Amino acid sequence: MTSVQEHAAGTTFDEVVDTSKVPFRVENELLIPTERYYHETFFEAEKKLWKKWWQHACHETEIPRPGDFTEYQILDQSIVLVRQQDGSVRGFHNACRHRGTALACGSGTFRRGEMVCPFHGWRWNLAGKNTYVYAKDGFRDDTVEQDDIDLPEVQVALRWGFVWINLDPHAPSLEESTHGIGAALDPNDFERMHVNWWHQVEFDANWKVAQEAFFEAYHVMQAHPEMACFLKNEDFNALSYGHYRTDPQGHGWADMRAPRRFVRPGQPLQFRKTDPAVKTEAELFYASAKAMWEGSQAQTNAHYVAIIEQLLEELPRPHDGFFPEFGKRVYRNAAERGVRLPAPNPDVTGHFAMYPNFTGVSLLGCALVYRSRPHPSDPNKCIYDFWGLEIPPEGTPVRRPKIAADDAPTWDELWFVQQDASNIERMQTGLRTSGLKHIRLGVDVEQMIINWHRALDRELAKVL
Repeated sequence: MTSVQEHAAGTTFDEVVDTSKVPFRVENELLIPTERYYHETFFEAEKKLWKKWWQHACHETEIPRPGDFTEYQILDQSIVLVRQQDGSVRGFHNACRHRGTALACGSGTFRRGEMVCPFHGWRWNLAGKNTYVYAKDGFRDDTVEQDDIDLPEVQVALRWGFVWINLDPHAPSLEESTHGIGAALDPNDFERMHVNWWHQVEFDANWKVAQEAFFEAYHVMQAHPEMACFLKNEDFNALSYGHYRTDPQGHGWADMRAPRRFVRPGQPLQFRKTDPAVKTEAELFYASAKAMWEGSQAQTNAHYVAIIEQLLEELPRPHDGFFPEFGKRVYRNAAERGVRLPAPNPDVTGHFAMYPNFTGVSLLGCALVYRSRPHPSDPNKCIYDFWGLEIPPEGTPVRRPKIAADDAPTWDELWFVQQDASNIERMQTGLRTSGLKHIRLGVDVEQMIINWHRALDRELAKVL
């Protein structure tokens, strides 16, 4: 690794790992070999890690009641998650201990608190203990011993409104694996959010290409012109989204305490405030909120947009005092609607990428969350999930979410998300051309991608 490592991450690593055996390893962390996104050798090496990584397998509201289940698939592995009588969740390898028939497909409810094999009728209770073997006398005793026919479990944790699993029984806990980013995510109160909509798509792109598209805001000027107030080139400051923190575990998040740099280098502050062609911080915030609401129906809501519009009419440019007043009105509006927003916290983050594949943006009880998973056999494809989340009014009943539900915005209506989606597949096309050997990363604007690949090589080195 180059000396850029410490500057990009803002931290020093205690652990030294020899990555020389990692295929297509990163030698200069600002130059990422393109083969990592399509080559079968790297894809096969990477597969080993999915059995060791913590990954969010479902939203908690998918299994709200005892007996509810959902199936989670990662590569060729199928896991069934089951809500227990005490409200906890357990995860099991989804295979009958007789001849391997999957006990669950999709989502549903195990009636009478039993998992029943549809092929030969073997049964398990919700805790995975085998309770019945049909015609057990036809089996030799040593092949149907209790411990061997109970369902093998995976590690499960509940946090941030999602059910997390790890297929490695010896892996560190989720809390240990997320201690760097956890303090920044916790104040969002994700646990109280419900799913407004959920879409799942298959991209013709490697899962990392799709995931990394949401690791940076450098693309806003070109890909999301509405969010950038249609400012072009250096008129829109790519550094305006604040400072990002990273840690050795691969996580990255926006530091909301850091000053936002809306002024271009060398541009006097009072020039920014007097020139009508240069947008104020409040106007850029409005453009972002409006684009997110109209184009994704997530990360904000119609109430917040209306409050911003009202404030921009009331306050003269340069809109001094906008953000404190915005906060007051948002909390007042939420209280009137029966919504209990999370308490203000300067350590909260509004943009995060938790290693390996939990990414999102959030604002005052609203969030847009992403998950990318590799295709089971093709490194040039992936499965991507998008969730629009929001804290509902107190007493709102839980509704089990469904992919592309009838009342969800259609995929075509999510034009903001589509702006990113259109570039993801084009990136995969370009990465496979023989004339491109590396992608080039900006040390200030793509910190989370730099740190993510550093962590990936470190993890690969341990399993190869």
